[in-house]
Amino acid sequence: KSPRFLYPDAGNLPENYAVAGRLALTLWDSFPDTALLDAAAKGQLTNRAEVAKQAERMMADPRAKAKLREFLFTWLKLDQSPDLSKDEKRFPGFDAAVAADLRTSLELFLDDVVWNDGDFRKLLLADDLYVNGRLAKFYGINLPPDAGFTKVKFEADKRSGVVTHPYLLAVLAYNAETSPIHRGVFVARGLLGISIRPPKDAFTPLAADLHPKLTTRERVLLQTKPAACAGCHSVMNPLGFALENFDAVGKFRGTENGKPVDAVGSYDTRAGATAKFAGAKELGKFLAASPEVADAFTERLFHHYVKQPVMAYGLTKPDELVKTFSENGYNVRKLVVDIAVTTATVKTPPK
Repeated sequence: KSPRFLYPDAGNLPENYAVAGRLALTLWDSFPDTALLDAAAKGQLTNRAEVAKQAERMMADPRAKAKLREFLFTWLKLDQSPDLSKDEKRFPGFDAAVAADLRTSLELFLDDVVWNDGDFRKLLLADDLYVNGRLAKFYGINLPPDAGFTKVKFEADKRSGVVTHPYLLAVLAYNAETSPIHRGVFVARGLLGISIRPPKDAFTPLAADLHPKLTTRERVLLQTKPAACAGCHSVMNPLGFALENFDAVGKFRGTENGKPVDAVGSYDTRAGATAKFAGAKELGKFLAASPEVADAFTERLFHHYVKQPVMAYGLTKPDELVKTFSENGYNVRKLVVDIAVTTATVKTPPK
């Protein structure tokens, strides 16, 4: 209950030490280390360049890596451990071990992009997949049964970064069928930053066995046809339809119920243009180039690290951060440093 714990700036620390405290809290959720305290004692935290130098050093610490991974899973709505049980008849071999391997695969992919190349856009564009022998067998990749996790090119003409990672696709699906609605909500809310209200009433998806001649897309269109549904679903459905080539465990499919899969989607941007994409590959390219995605990612990263909305630091701060993000080649680590330096160098309010 100490105010010094609840309000880190409530004490009467000299500004250098206050900067050190804010920097450590932002990057590590912890206290300054010896090197940071030494810098404060020597008066080396008096301008952005000096603070940025410390922040870059601190990014190599395991605490910084853990916090960034935590954010990425929060961004992807995977911060909880979802139930990934699947229909054994439809997907023989998909068990708890495969599900756990898929989560590890995604973790390795995220770490690889962020800590090696760093380019945010590759999270949405890359066609790499980390697989071990068990995953390789299930997804039809040529690796020895006892192989450890290996980075491979996987269906490069069909897949595009996290939106087609089998773990995410499996999470955003039902036990036996895909869910364009769940997938569309994820793209809209999670990636594009659109505010979509939950439905007023609970609903049960139309059962596939009651409509055996319809594809999933056709069933969704039938269920969401009423005018009361059209407002939100006109945004969600077309985004989710672009991922319909992937079944409930993230395997590629060209047909469903004997019909070719229709994976054409669209999105009306805030700038007034209509983007159209045929399949996940084109959807990934659209998302990677979308200013809306970059804006939403920056805002959520800021809030995760600082625990405050970005506009609390100025009405122009969102645009400033996105501009720097772009100038730095959309490097995620540099964006984290920029956020940390911004918050650390805010002067302690006068007592």
